[in-house]
Formats: sequence, C-alpha cells, structure tokens
Amino acid sequence: MYQLKPLIISSLYHLKLFDILRQCQRKRVIILMYHRFSQKPEPFKIQQSVFENQIKFLEKKYNFISLKHYSEVLNGKRDDLPNNPLIITIDDGYQDNYIVAFPILKKYSLPATIFITTNFINNKSWLWFDKLKYILKYTKKHEFQFLLGGNENKFIINNPNTKHNAQLEIFSYCKRLTVAELSFLLEQLSKTLNIIVPASPSDGYQPLTWSQIQEMQSNNIDFGAHTCSHPILSRLSHDELYYEIISSKKQIESKLGNEVYSFCYPVGQKEDINQEVVEITQKAGYSCAVTAMPGSNYPIHANKFLLNRISIGSDDAVKLSKILVRS
Repeated sequence: MYQLKPLIISSLYHLKLFDILRQCQRKRVIILMYHRFSQKPEPFKIQQSVFENQIKFLEKKYNFISLKHYSEVLNGKRDDLPNNPLIITIDDGYQDNYIVAFPILKKYSLPATIFITTNFINNKSWLWFDKLKYILKYTKKHEFQFLLGGNENKFIINNPNTKHNAQLEIFSYCKRLTVAELSFLLEQLSKTLNIIVPASPSDGYQPLTWSQIQEMQSNNIDFGAHTCSHPILSRLSHDELYYEIISSKKQIESKLGNEVYSFCYPVGQKEDINQEVVEITQKAGYSCAVTAMPGSNYPIHANKFLLNRISIGSDDAVKLSKILVRS
C-alpha cells in the first residue's frame, strides 16, 4: 500500500488534479461581514484607522469585486471571476456606515453592499437588539430578576462586561420568540429596569438617511434588503415572511429607482433560516442571499441563496490573515 502512494500521487499530478485544486482555491469567494464603525476606539465597533489598514492589507492579496458581480457569475450571466475574489458587505444600515466606512471605501474606489432594514431606515422603529442594549446600558440598577421562559433569572449588571453578558443571554432567548412576544419582553424589561426608550433611535444607534444612501449608491455602493423589522425569520408565519422579505425589497427599489438583487437573513445562523424562508426569498425575485454562517464560497457548488460570510472584527493584519486562511 505504501509503495502505491507515490505512484498514485504521481498519476494525480500528471492528470493535473493538483492544478485544478489550486485553481479552485484561487477562485474561492470570500464575503466579509461588517456591522458597526467608529472614529475612535469603541467596543464592538471597527475604528476607521483599523478599517483602512484592513483594506490596505486585503488589497495586496485579493481582488475586490461586488456582490452583484458574483451573483451574475452564479446565475450564469458572466464568467469573468478573478482569482482571489473578495466582497465587502455591511449589515443593518447604521449612520456610521456613511460617516466612517464610506470615506474609506470611496478613497480606495471599492465596491460594497449594505443590507438595510427599512423600518429602521424610515425611523419607524429601533432594531430590537439595539433597544435591548439601550435598556441595559442606561439603567441605574446593578442587578435585577427577570423571567425568561418560565424561569426567574438573576442578572448582575455592575460593569460593561456583565452588561454585555446579560445582553447575550437575553438575546439568545429572544431569538426563540415571535414578534409579539419579543415586543412584550422588551417592554417588560424596560419597566423592570426603569428605562423609558425614546420613540426613535437615539445617538449611537441612528440609521442612514435616504439622502446618504442615494449618495453612496452613486459611488459604487449597492443596497440589499435586510427585511423591514429584522425579525428571526424562522419564527414568522407565512404571511409575515412575505411581508418582511418582499415589502423591504419594494420599498428600497421605490426609493432608489433600481432593482434590489440581494437579501440578507437577519442574524443569519442555521436555526434562523428554514426551507420556507429560502423558498420565499427565491420567489421574491432576489438573485442571491447571504447568511452569517462562516466559510468561503465556491462558484461550482455555492448555494446562491445560502452564501457564507466571514465576520470581521477589529483585527490586525496577522490575525485577519489567519481568519481568512481558515475559512
């Protein structure tokens, strides 16, 4: 058996299988996922100088393409995928996308896709997880008891780390709820912690404006749909799914005057997306959809409605390189 191994390897080499494998590696498509940005260091946000350093590093190793370009490859409309392609996407549509990230993208003439939540952009509502953050951030209490799933839970929130841990635990539970149940829970939490949440997102949580979006669109930035209210889609009824997936698309198209081809599943993990969600996304007329499930994509067998992405934090070049190599 051991004697056969060199012969097998030699045969594979002459069959150019290794060349094919290397070519496939060069054609793997990496989609980056960003969320928040800041001018100065802030937890869970990417500082502008760090973002620019990431771009400089990535430019040396990858060819930036738009998500639309890749979508057209997947849908057989073009076949000019470069080696080492990389795509930038940004979720939710916070105003810091315009103030902090956009100047860097514009400076380096890079394409990107921003997925916007229309109720948020229209100032009709908060993103529900931001409301949760706001309540925990501004409460004067250092601990509290709260009912989750029939169990009385005690939370210690006496510093930023304990507040973040409480947020993660409550967030995880919220993912199991319907829209009505989630709304009720946040209302009860605000009462428990003596916090009055403003009607529209306050400083630090504000959305992009449509005029900012229109300016960005004229400078190489595409906009995709991220539902109307950012619910967990697998928890919705059939009618609710149609509204969230289709209405958001139509609203953006009406405002921007062009077709919305891409969709982003809120939260985007495996348990947040079921077969009905994917089917309605296809029927809605999107050309592709992205998840938050980690990994690369390959043109030959990528599922264009379940594209993987890599979440990017405030990482230096060495750490960023390791993340991308592992994907």
